[in-house]
Amino acid sequence: MTEQRYLPPAELEAELRKIRDQQRELREAIRAGEEVLVRLDGVIKLLDSASKWGWWDVLGGGFFVTMAKYNRLDKAKVQALKAQEACHVFARELRDVKFNLKLNIDFDGFLRFADYFFDGLFSDIATQSRISSMRNDVRRQRSEVEGIIGMLRWRLAQAEAEAQKLSP
Repeated sequence: MTEQRYLPPAELEAELRKIRDQQRELREAIRAGEEVLVRLDGVIKLLDSASKWGWWDVLGGGFFVTMAKYNRLDKAKVQALKAQEACHVFARELRDVKFNLKLNIDFDGFLRFADYFFDGLFSDIATQSRISSMRNDVRRQRSEVEGIIGMLRWRLAQAEAEAQKLSP
């Protein structure tokens, strides 16, 4: 059985207020992190689609297949920008927790130029490799965000237990 320490009512109220503020900040950070996950999932889905079109392109799909592939990549880029915005919000919410998040997804313009104008096996394979690399980077970022959210949830549970222990 845990020994409950005695605090004067004013100190007890101040301690509870501090814990509740911490709980609120943790919940806000968790919500912001969950928004990052939603955005990253969107990027992954679009990169998966681009990859499927890319394999058709490698097999000789031609100009229209190349256009379909880049349509998915363009949408993935827009979604990645939204993920970066969500990540900035998440990082802002985590300042007190001292986590450093960097979401950097680079879409190389040269590969697009090479793929449209030198449409051939080597440029298609290079583009497929780049899509795969981007997809792996986004999945790694997603995993990192999931880990941080898990840590936040653990800290929230601790704060809730502490508040319950102090509550009359």
